[in-house]
Amino acid sequence: MNQFDQRWQKLVALARQAPDADEGRMPYGFAVRLAAQVAARRPAPWASLERFAVRGLLAAAACCAAAVAFNYFSRSSELTEDAGLSETVVAVLDIS
Repeated sequence: MNQFDQRWQKLVALARQAPDADEGRMPYGFAVRLAAQVAARRPAPWASLERFAVRGLLAAAACCAAAVAFNYFSRSSELTEDAGLSETVVAVLDIS
């Protein structure tokens, strides 16, 4: 235990001699100044295109959904007529 106490006292003495940790901190108000500089910048020239890109994406998604729905409903009506079509093809080609 004596060695532990000696080592502990040595570590405490070295910790008291350590420099202050405030040297690495940012100056007062740095974050506020940085945020003000970012807000003061002009918007990018493509910023207005971003609004239209989202609208275009929504329009394209609606068109895709409409195309899938149209194709689904046209296929479902063909399925009822499919049996008659296959019999006609067999009769025309005389496949037995």
